[in-house]
Amino acid sequence: MNWSRTLRAVTFAALLALPAQALAAELTPVTTQLGWLRNGQYAPLLIADAKGFFKEEGIEHTIRDGGPGKNPVPVVAVGQADFGISSSARGVIAARVAADPVNVVALGAVFQDSPYGYVTITTPDAPEPTPQDMVGKRIGIQADGDFLLAAFARQNGISIPKENISIVQGGPEPLLIGDIDFMSAFIFNQPYLIEVEAAKPDAPEHLKGKVWKVVRYAKYGMLNYPDVIFATDQTVKERPELVRKYLKAITRAVQFIIDNPAEAEAIVTAYPGQVEDAAKIAWRAKIQTPMYTSADTQAHGLLWMDPKAWERLMNFFKEGGEIPRVLPVEEVMTNAFLPGKTN
Repeated sequence: MNWSRTLRAVTFAALLALPAQALAAELTPVTTQLGWLRNGQYAPLLIADAKGFFKEEGIEHTIRDGGPGKNPVPVVAVGQADFGISSSARGVIAARVAADPVNVVALGAVFQDSPYGYVTITTPDAPEPTPQDMVGKRIGIQADGDFLLAAFARQNGISIPKENISIVQGGPEPLLIGDIDFMSAFIFNQPYLIEVEAAKPDAPEHLKGKVWKVVRYAKYGMLNYPDVIFATDQTVKERPELVRKYLKAITRAVQFIIDNPAEAEAIVTAYPGQVEDAAKIAWRAKIQTPMYTSADTQAHGLLWMDPKAWERLMNFFKEGGEIPRVLPVEEVMTNAFLPGKTN
């Protein structure tokens, strides 16, 4: 008997019997902390997982959901997650300049245009609102929006008395029932419910046939990169190749969404734990997807961030008393791990 040939045959048969994952290279476990609930806003992350882009980069990916009062920065800082997504660049900057600094660094911006603004309900033929239209009106903001409103008012030369400001939760209900006139919101989130309620046959008279319009913060205030991907300095220094692979997977997912919108919407809708229905996903995609690209991404690739924009942001926050000092931009953000232009 040819024992060598028999041994090879037995070994080959045993390998065939192993599950595919056992034959693949060992995957590196990686966790991402979201800034909010798992919804369509995080489509690139969900697509990168569902389409296997993370696995193709050797990553076994896990999502930690965020929610009210959950700041992703300290979660990443203490090692409970490897990467985080901050709702704005402000979160990364504030962490770096805090009295007890948290050494996190921004690695890429999913959105190139801020969705933040002050939404109002009006008639379809009304002109687009401006900051001056907010004078004398009741303004609803989230608990952390006071600085942004104050800076917005100062920059546009308007006055908004404290008695005109109220703290609201994330939903647009105060706006829908007329308790406030403007509400701070992301244009691809809260306005959806306004459209749904205004379109109902039994909508109240003050809502029937109405539309939402917005005073965009990026137009009248300052561009504040939203959905910033970040990690700790330690991760960046000790695991640079992992950072590159992670960002490559997300960049591929963003491009997939741009190229295959219908398929992407179906994948996100069906993703385990995702909280929005198909109608909301399709609605938000029409607003959200164009915000992945800009003149900067056309020149440099998806997720790219303008260092000068970060400098302007830090100066903006410093002038408004939000942060005590301005840091060198290279301490706060880097484009070094992005894959760059791929087409």
